[in-house]
Amino acid sequence: MSAYKKVIFVCSENTSRSPMAATILANLMPELKVESRGMVVLFSEPYNPKAVAVAAKHEVIIPNNSSEEINAKDFGNDTLVLTMNSAMKQKIYDTFDEAINVYTLSEYAGFPDKEIINPYGKGMDEYNLCFEQIYELVDIIAKDLIDKDSNSDEEESVEEDSSLDDANKDDTLKTPVVNGNNKRQGKGQINNN
Repeated sequence: MSAYKKVIFVCSENTSRSPMAATILANLMPELKVESRGMVVLFSEPYNPKAVAVAAKHEVIIPNNSSEEINAKDFGNDTLVLTMNSAMKQKIYDTFDEAINVYTLSEYAGFPDKEIINPYGKGMDEYNLCFEQIYELVDIIAKDLIDKDSNSDEEESVEEDSSLDDANKDDTLKTPVVNGNNKRQGKGQINNN
């Protein structure tokens, strides 16, 4: 698992872009908790049918959920929050004292000046273009999160190995030598539970 246990995508109303992004990442990294939110959700409503149709055309099935507004409980050290543009990111930092780990989707993917188009009120071509733009960036992020997870696992493994080596060295020093062999006395079995 990556250093982040949860990723939340944020768009204007949580009806098109953030549900697409969340579903794409959930498909790429099923072990990760992924959610979506809106900056302003006056009342909960179903996801935009055009966004759902375009995603389905790409074999990404957006779940039948309703829009939800971002709130103070959405932030934490183990949560990554990705917005669709820099204005949303700034508004989150201005609104929530708890805000932490907030980036634009493009910024986190390595393209800080790129912003996700808003297809709201436009045709299917714009929704398709938006989906493709989001997919490209989310794919980069998924690979980055997997790489960070692999590096984190390797670092933990190296730390465990070195601490075991240190423990074994210390233990070897404390273990009495009997008949020319180091014998461990009084050691119980390790319980991994």
